[in-house]
This record gives sequence, structure tokens and C-alpha cells, in this order.
Amino acid sequence: MNFNQPLQQAAKSGAENADNLIAMTDRLSRLMEQEVELLRSRRPRDVQELQTDKEALATVYQRVITDLQQNPDALDGIDNDRRERLRHAAARLQGAVTGNAIALRSAIEANHQLIETIAGAIRDQSNAHAPYLANGRVSHSTGMQDKRNLSVSLNNTL
Repeated sequence: MNFNQPLQQAAKSGAENADNLIAMTDRLSRLMEQEVELLRSRRPRDVQELQTDKEALATVYQRVITDLQQNPDALDGIDNDRRERLRHAAARLQGAVTGNAIALRSAIEANHQLIETIAGAIRDQSNAHAPYLANGRVSHSTGMQDKRNLSVSLNNTL
């Protein structure tokens, strides 16, 4: 299917349009399901590799759906089997989109929590060794004093 042409011009029949739409929808669903699995297995680099294909296919899918809304007769004459396969493909895509959104939100939240934990640890570490208190006075319990009063002995015998 040539995705640069309007849907009804790209195919000779409603059946061909339906078959093309089913194939595209199934491919987009597979990409989204694959992305969910990669997110769950914490493989962000692999997720990144899918983005170009997913974004391009989603853009084309949206254009085809818009064409269908403007030209519903592009699917005229399709048999019940194709109609059912279209419904199944659309339902699968809807499930994949929902699962994808949940997995992305979960990954973002997990990354946010990790960053907050790291930032908190850095703050705690910085505050533990800060020479000044919140009121601007010099702290005498920063651990720096302990380092200055550290006993050292040296054995000079050989």
C-alpha cells in the first residue's frame, strides 16, 4: 500500500483497503506490545530503537484512519470475515495502546523515584559534611573536626 495516497486511491477495493489496514494495525500493535515487554524488562536502549518505526507507523495509521472517516466508502463491500478481523485488530491495538501507556507511566515513575532517592542521598551526604548550620553558624560536629584530631603514629625503626 502506498501511504502517500489517500486510502481509497491506494487500493482497488474495499477488501484490499481492509487487508492493508489490518496488516498495519497488527504491526503497530506488535511494536507497542514489544515496547511494553522491553519496558518491563528494563531495556531502555532497545525501546529507543523501536521509536522511529513506532512513530512513523502511528503517523501513517492516524492518516489512514482520518482518510477512512472522510471516505467511509473506502471499505465498501468487505465481507464479514474481514470486518471481524478489522474489529479484532482495532481491539488489539486499543489494548496495546493502553498497556503501552501504563508501562510508560510506570517506567517514568520508577525513574523519577530513583532520581529522587539519589538526590536525597546526595543532599544527606552534603548536609552531613557541611561546615555551616542552617542558621549560618559554624558546625563543630561535621566530622571535619574528627579528621583534624586524628591520631597518627609513625614507626621509624627499620
